[in-house]
Amino acid sequence: MKTVISTRQILLPILLLLIGTGYGYASYQERVYLQTDKQFYIAGELLWLKLYTTNTEGELSSFSKVGYIELLNDSIPEIQVRLDLTDGTGNGWMELPVTLPTGYYRLVAYTRYMQNEGEDIFFEKKISVVNPYQPQETRIQPGTENHSFKLPNRVTPNHIITVSADKASYQARNKGVIRIQELPSDSISLSVSVAGTDPIQTTTPSIQEWKESLFSKDPISFSTKIIPEYEGPIYEGQLIDRSNNQPATEYGIVGLLSFPGENIQIFNGKTDKNGHITFYTGLTHGKKEMATVVLNTSEKSYRIDLQSPFALHRSKTYQPIYLDSTWHQYLLQRSMGVQVMQVYTGDSINRIESAPPHTFSKPYKSYILDEYTRFPFIEEILTEFIPIARVSKKDGKRTFSVLTEKMDKFSTQTLVLFDNIPITDQEQIYSYNPLLLKKIDVYLGHYIFGGQRFDGILSFSTYKGDYQGIKLDPATQLFNKGCTQATRYFYTPAYEEEKVKTLGKPDFRHTLLWIPTLQSNGQKEMTIPFYTSDLPGEYTITVEGVGKNGTIVNATHTIIVTN
Repeated sequence: MKTVISTRQILLPILLLLIGTGYGYASYQERVYLQTDKQFYIAGELLWLKLYTTNTEGELSSFSKVGYIELLNDSIPEIQVRLDLTDGTGNGWMELPVTLPTGYYRLVAYTRYMQNEGEDIFFEKKISVVNPYQPQETRIQPGTENHSFKLPNRVTPNHIITVSADKASYQARNKGVIRIQELPSDSISLSVSVAGTDPIQTTTPSIQEWKESLFSKDPISFSTKIIPEYEGPIYEGQLIDRSNNQPATEYGIVGLLSFPGENIQIFNGKTDKNGHITFYTGLTHGKKEMATVVLNTSEKSYRIDLQSPFALHRSKTYQPIYLDSTWHQYLLQRSMGVQVMQVYTGDSINRIESAPPHTFSKPYKSYILDEYTRFPFIEEILTEFIPIARVSKKDGKRTFSVLTEKMDKFSTQTLVLFDNIPITDQEQIYSYNPLLLKKIDVYLGHYIFGGQRFDGILSFSTYKGDYQGIKLDPATQLFNKGCTQATRYFYTPAYEEEKVKTLGKPDFRHTLLWIPTLQSNGQKEMTIPFYTSDLPGEYTITVEGVGKNGTIVNATHTIIVTN
C-alpha cells in the first residue's frame, strides 16, 4: 500500500513540544547582517543583496531557512523580499521602481524567529535613492561644499585581509583582476562587489561595528510565540465565513495551500479554536502564485485569507536629500545609463531562474492528450481513453474518481487538481474546453493531507500551467506574493576579444561585479576577473565575509576607469 504523508506532520509536533517546554529553541537568539552592492541608487536600478544569519556570537547559523528584507519609506514598505537561506547565507535583489521618490530609505533585515525579540534587534541600514525622472523641487542647492568621494572610515575587522587590482587605472571595456590575500584558514562566505563611488556617501554599520553590537546589547527575554522557519517558509491565515466576510472560529477545518503550475506541490493545515491556520512549506523558491482551498465538510462556506509574513515597523523618518547642483551632469549620466541598459540589454539584465521542478511522486499513468483523438467534452475523454478514472454522481453533482490501488473498485475520495489547484466544485471541470488541456495524470494509492485521506489523485494540466479559462470556486483564494525569491543572474559581458569590445551595444553598468556566493574554502589567496564598462570614474572594490566560526573580513580598494 502506498501512503504519502508529509514529514512536516511528524517533525512539527516534535518542534512545538521542544519550544513549548522551553528546551533548546526558546533560549536561542538569532542575528542577521545585510550587504548591498552599494549605498546610492537611481530609481529603476537593481539593488543587489546578501544576507548572513548568525547566532549572538557572530557565527554563521543554519537555524532559519528564510530571511526577510524590506525597503521602507518611514514605516511603509516599498519592496518586500523573502530569501531562501542555506548554511546561514542567502542572496537576492530588489528592482527599484522608476516611480520611487528621491530620498533616504530604510533597508531592514530579519528572520521570522527574530520577531519574538522585537524590531530593536533587526538589522537596518540607510540607502540613498535619487529619481531624476521626477521634479526635485527645493532639493537642488548650489555647489558650495566639498563632497568627498572616499568611503567613510571603517573599524578594523578581526582578521586583516588585503584587496588589490592588477592595475590602478583601466580603459573602458577592459579586463581587470581582483586579488584577495591573507584570507584566514577557516572557510569564509564572501561577497565581492565593484561599483561606482558615488557623491552621496551614506553612513551605514560596517560588518565590524555590527559584530561589536552583538556583544554590547543586553540579552532580551522573550516568550517564544513565533516558531522558526527551520525547514522552509511558513504561511499563516484566517478562516473567513463567506456569508458575512467575518473571521470564523470553527476548529479542525482542513485547508490546502498549493502552487499553481505543472508540478504537484501541496501543503496542509488545520484551523485551531480561533480559526487560525498555519501551513508549513518547503521548496517554494521562485514560485509566483499560491492558492488556498478549504476542504469543508460542513454546510457553511469558508475561505482562507493569508496574512502577511512581514513584521510591522515603527515610524522613523530621515531628513530629505539635498542634491548639489554640481552633480547634475553625473546624475544625468547615471539615469540615461539605466534607461539605455534596459533598451539594449534588457534580456540579459532581466534573466531570472525558472522555479525548480518539485518531485511529488510518479503518476501511475500519464495521458498526453495530443497523442489521442481530441473530443469536445471532458467526460468523453475519460470514457474513451482513461479506464482507470470515471465520472460519478454524488448529491446530484458529477464528481471524478479513480481506481483504488488494488484495482478492485473506484475511490470515493479522489483529490482533483487543475494546474495543481485543488478543485472542490468539480462541475467546473466538466464544462472546461479540453482542447486547452495538455495532459491528465492519474495517481493511485493513499495521500493524506491534514488528516484528510484521498484514495488517488486526478490531475489536469494546461499547456502553460496557468489555469487558463477555468472558473474557480469562490472558496479558492489566489495570492501573488510571499514566496521566496527566484535567483536573478548578474549581467556582465566578457570583453576577452577585440571584436567583442567594438560591438555597437552600449555598456553603462554602474555595478561592474557582484558575486555574493564566493567561498574561500581555506584558500589564503583568490583572484577574480571583472570587466569595466563605458562609464568613467572612480570605482570601489568591496570584499566582506563571515566565517562559520565567527571570523569576519572586510576590505576595500579603489580603481579608476577612463574613456
